[in-house]
Amino acid sequence: CFLAQEAETAITEMTGKWLGSRQIRCNWATKTNAEEKQETDNHNAVVLTNGGSSNAAMEANQDTGSKENPENNPDFTTVYVGNLGHEVNRDELHRHFYNLGVGAIEEVRVQQEKGFGFIRYSTHGEAALAIQMANGLVVRGKPIKCSWGNKPTPPGTSSKPLPPPIASYQPIAMAGVPQGFTAAELLAYQRQ
Repeated sequence: CFLAQEAETAITEMTGKWLGSRQIRCNWATKTNAEEKQETDNHNAVVLTNGGSSNAAMEANQDTGSKENPENNPDFTTVYVGNLGHEVNRDELHRHFYNLGVGAIEEVRVQQEKGFGFIRYSTHGEAALAIQMANGLVVRGKPIKCSWGNKPTPPGTSSKPLPPPIASYQPIAMAGVPQGFTAAELLAYQRQ
C-alpha cells in the first residue's frame, strides 16, 4: 500500500531528529486509549498532526519534571538503534558500538526481523555519548537512528561488561598508516 510506504519512510526519517530540545521517536500507532498511551510514554513523545505539533502536548512535555526525561535521568542507560538492515545481527551491532570506544557495554539485543536493537551501557553518560556518536553512522549501507531506550534500567540490574566482540576480520598494519588510534579518535578525525 502506498500510504504504508509513506508512513514507514516518515518513521525511518523522523526517528532521532530533534524538535526543540527533544529527540523524536516514531513508531506505528497501536490500538490503545490515547490518554493511557500518553501516560505510558511519560509525556516524552510530541504528538504530531497534519498541521504541525500540538501545543497542549508540547506544554505537557515542558511541565514534566527533569527526572521524567531520559536525557536528564541517570537511570536511563540504554540506546535504541533503529533503521538496521535485517542482516545486522547481535554480534555485528555489538562490534560497531564497541568500536566507538565510549564505555562498557553490558547488553546487546537485536530484533533482526524488525530492524532495531538496544545497547545497554554501564552509565548514562556513556549511553548519551554513544547516541551522539552513532546517530547517522552507516551500517551496511543504511544510516542508523539512535535515541534513548523507552525504559530506565531497573535498579539492581547486574552490571558486568560484555567481553569484546569477535572481530569479523583481522586488521593488518600498513606502512604509512598511523596505528594505535581509538575508533572514537578516528571518527572525530573523519568528521573534521
